[in-house]
Amino acid sequence: MASRNGFFPICCASFVLLSASFSLAQPATIRIDAAKEIHRLSPLLSGACIEDVNHEIYGGLYSQMIFGESFQEPALASPIEGMAAYGGDWKIAHEILQSPAGDGNKIVAKDATFADGEASVEIWFDDNAAGNAGLIIRTSQPGIGADRFVGYEIALDPERQVVRLGRHRHDFTLLQDAACDVPTQEWVTLRVVAEGSQLEIFVNGQNVLTYDDADPHAIETGAVGLRQFHRAARYRNLQAGATGQTRAIPFTPAKANGQAISRMWQPIRTGDVQPAFELPRTNPFVGVQSQHIKFTAGTGEAGIANRGLNGWGLHFEAGQPYEGELYLRADEPCELYVALENKDGSRVLAEQTLHVAAGNWRKLDFKLTPSATVRDGRFTIKLRRPGNVVVGYVFLQPGSWGRFKDLPVRRDVAELLQQQGIRLLRYGGTMVNNDEYRWQKMIGPRATRPPYDGHWYDYSTNGWGIIDFMNFCEAADFEYVPTFSMGETPESMAQFIMYATAPAESEWGAKRARDGHPEPYRLKYLQLGNEERVDLDYAARFKERAEAIWKVDPNIQLIVGDFVYDHPITDPQCITGAASGITTLDGQRSILEFAKAAGHEVWFDVHVWTDGPDRHQTLEGMFSFIDALENLQTGADFKVVVFEFNANNHDQRRAIGNALALHSVERDGRIPIALSANCLQPDGQNDNGWDQGLLFLNPSQAWLQPPGYVTQMYSQAAQPRLVACEVAGAESLDANAKLSDDGKSLTCTIVNSGSAAVGVSLVIDGYRPASKQVVATSLAGPLAVANTAEQPERLTPQRREWRFGDLSTGAEFRFEPYSVTTIEFK
Repeated sequence: MASRNGFFPICCASFVLLSASFSLAQPATIRIDAAKEIHRLSPLLSGACIEDVNHEIYGGLYSQMIFGESFQEPALASPIEGMAAYGGDWKIAHEILQSPAGDGNKIVAKDATFADGEASVEIWFDDNAAGNAGLIIRTSQPGIGADRFVGYEIALDPERQVVRLGRHRHDFTLLQDAACDVPTQEWVTLRVVAEGSQLEIFVNGQNVLTYDDADPHAIETGAVGLRQFHRAARYRNLQAGATGQTRAIPFTPAKANGQAISRMWQPIRTGDVQPAFELPRTNPFVGVQSQHIKFTAGTGEAGIANRGLNGWGLHFEAGQPYEGELYLRADEPCELYVALENKDGSRVLAEQTLHVAAGNWRKLDFKLTPSATVRDGRFTIKLRRPGNVVVGYVFLQPGSWGRFKDLPVRRDVAELLQQQGIRLLRYGGTMVNNDEYRWQKMIGPRATRPPYDGHWYDYSTNGWGIIDFMNFCEAADFEYVPTFSMGETPESMAQFIMYATAPAESEWGAKRARDGHPEPYRLKYLQLGNEERVDLDYAARFKERAEAIWKVDPNIQLIVGDFVYDHPITDPQCITGAASGITTLDGQRSILEFAKAAGHEVWFDVHVWTDGPDRHQTLEGMFSFIDALENLQTGADFKVVVFEFNANNHDQRRAIGNALALHSVERDGRIPIALSANCLQPDGQNDNGWDQGLLFLNPSQAWLQPPGYVTQMYSQAAQPRLVACEVAGAESLDANAKLSDDGKSLTCTIVNSGSAAVGVSLVIDGYRPASKQVVATSLAGPLAVANTAEQPERLTPQRREWRFGDLSTGAEFRFEPYSVTTIEFK
């Protein structure tokens, strides 16, 4: 039963019960034969994939506290009076509003808030292309990104001929799709009536959906707006208000105010000062623009403030130094002030005066030590006298006290990754598929690395990239796999290998040494591409890059960026269900033949879904892919790895799914690396749909989610030899047993994916522990439970010691519903 605040009292009661005297009626059986070795296991089955989706790097692992560091984001402005736009190029013509296709473009009325009432709009679709568009109501906390708001979505989909009702809380929950007629090339009226938890939706006057959101997460009040997802649309006649008393929300062009501030920053104006802000594109420091701050007249302060990722606020620790740098230019000498402040600037925690000389771009360093601890502070840049300055780049991070081994990495996050039991990290994912993702743009001074239009974020920067990733992994003692874009040329890939591995006296080794790493990297693995269409065209490009890499270092293990296989493969010439769209394995065959001729082993990265609580069909698809490559009979040496277990959740459901997938991988025995995505997730950040972080964080804390604890448990329970283990009498149970090389330690990992507790008789042959006491660790709880910032240990593994009797005749256990358990015999 849930408590009044909605939390389950997981930690205090719901762990696996172990009892030598517990009475079992016809229990299930787990029988282990430790003398029968099945095969050896790789030590690299506990790891994670990290990329900058949901800002795993910026606002995550990277110690840079400023978001919008180089002012590339345009000014936050709306073309409509009284409305605020969040993404997209919104334009008005003849009182008709339109926006091109985008990733959840939103525009929200500033003064059309209601709890109960109705809203309506007319929508025009030029065609039946994929995607949807419509209303959002009861909207709050809007931001740029597909799911960056709280509210209800009521959207029309002309391709699928449905109306969609969804709930957003910085994520997406589909409430219901309802079939209806959605014509194109004509105006369609969409109307929603909200009364309490009940929502009624009308399309062209016809009631097509009535839904009662009697949910503890129901949304009660908020603003009205428009949103479209992956398609263009036009709008007119937006109205909202109490039922029967709606008023028009006109699409009136907004008046330009000439105050252009890059949208990740906010203006500062005190006293009667007259400030001016511009985003000049002439002589920018990097990218296309910089931020101009002017104090034109009056008294007070004029400046800008930054509150980090999403404006959530910066965490400052009292008495601890923070260090940073600015790049700026000025026409005339001036005094500039940098400060750490509380949320609204009413309290200055630390301040430093910077003397700016006239001239072109120059760097100024600063150090600030706050007088108090705040969790939602801001960093400010201000003028107090008439003058002006152009700022091109800002960097702020904790001193050495808050960083991991003095790297630009958050110490608390890095140490928690170590505690999680990470053995290997992969840096890659869809981010590498961008044309501008290039390794040579990620080296040298951070401030001058060029920004680019990234896959997950339009204004990405290279402040933390592949080389920083390698530095971190080596300092943390992780094995690692960097992933590279297939847009890199063979020459650039050869240069990377020389940069990473050549002696410091060589041309490229000297560049590495100047970047702070005199010794060669211990690079072993390298992936080319992510989730590629592995056809003959990819195979040709892979060969070119592989030849260039192996010519420099023949010991590099290259990995093909393959994808997902939904259906079992029985014929390599007739494939269905490949996420990439391929229908044959001709590309893979070509790569294998090339690798054999070159005398090298090649690996293939296949991704798997682990939503849980049951095994996903993509697991069978992956194993059949391995079988199919073996049946090609090319004679080449190859392996298949899994660099992404993916899911749409981060709760106990996914923990069960990950554990079952790991069991399958262990039993198959052919997979040397298995990793889970996503490594990190800022709390409340799910604008890309990947709500699956193993580790969550905010500006002041970090904590593990249930699937992160599964990584930890299986890492701690790892042994090199898989031994025979059979389960009988319970379909919901799955178990593996592993033995140490010296035969002294035996671990058993057990998953109960069912909704009922299961009693088990555990029988072990061929092994006798030195002690009659065993340690059991269990993660057990309802499927939908996850950890929160308020309760970061709401669901955690529970360790218990247990004394047992004769294992040869059966020791009695009870495994709770939806549980993952490890038992370690010594």
